[in-house]
Amino acid sequence: MGKGSKKQGSSSRPRARHSRINHTKRGPYNEHPDVKPDSLVADDEDDHVDDQPVLRPTKIDVPLAMWDFDHCDPRRCSGKKLARLGLIKELKVGLRFRGVVVSPNGTSVVSPADMHIVAKDGIAVVECSWARLGDVPFSKIASPHERLLPYLLATNPTNYGKPWRLNCVEALAAAFYITGFDQYAETLLSGFGWGEAFWKVNRVYLEKYKTCKSAGEVTVMQDAILAELENSYEESRKDKNKEFASRSTEDLLVPNPNHAPIVSDGGSESGEEGDEE
Repeated sequence: MGKGSKKQGSSSRPRARHSRINHTKRGPYNEHPDVKPDSLVADDEDDHVDDQPVLRPTKIDVPLAMWDFDHCDPRRCSGKKLARLGLIKELKVGLRFRGVVVSPNGTSVVSPADMHIVAKDGIAVVECSWARLGDVPFSKIASPHERLLPYLLATNPTNYGKPWRLNCVEALAAAFYITGFDQYAETLLSGFGWGEAFWKVNRVYLEKYKTCKSAGEVTVMQDAILAELENSYEESRKDKNKEFASRSTEDLLVPNPNHAPIVSDGGSESGEEGDEE
């Protein structure tokens, strides 16, 4: 799990802002009823990593690390695949990381202002299962630069289309994109058959975040994106309700076939007087 994809509004973590949306149905930015804005980022045990051969990614020139808790199937874990490709270093629990750590303990979102930190000291994530978050000793995973991720959609095969539920490689790529290291993000994603979809699906959001100058501006941009999605969703619902109401009215205007006039063999309607002889 690349930890830290939690919906961030401010350091006070306003979690009830969107609670009025019914998450049991398909909503404006939530494809999964159990995913909330304060969700983390993780690799589930059933996360599918393509077995198809891909070109070996090139080297990334900044430190890239993860705390791996061995929760996932090594054959399907995106973090372990990055390790096999020689792109990421495993850290021992308790060992500090000086770069940006994508973590739920962060009090601000990653932003372009973190570019100099990433350039010097890199990025780290936590590799674990969504189902076992309680087993992770986050207090022993520390950095002076812990960050959350803003609103983005997962494109990995397990959680495709679900907001905030990014896996390890998606979390790292998102942090690289936002801080201006697009090539590093593409290098990571190129090791996965579905990797290109992450940029295609999230391009509009990532490009907006990249225009910001600080974590505060990224938070404001995220809130604007969520508000726009919510408004679009409400308008769509209104349009569907109007269409349904219109169709219902049209149905009422259709003649009842049980009341249709019965025509006799002579061509005259029954119930009326026949022609006089």
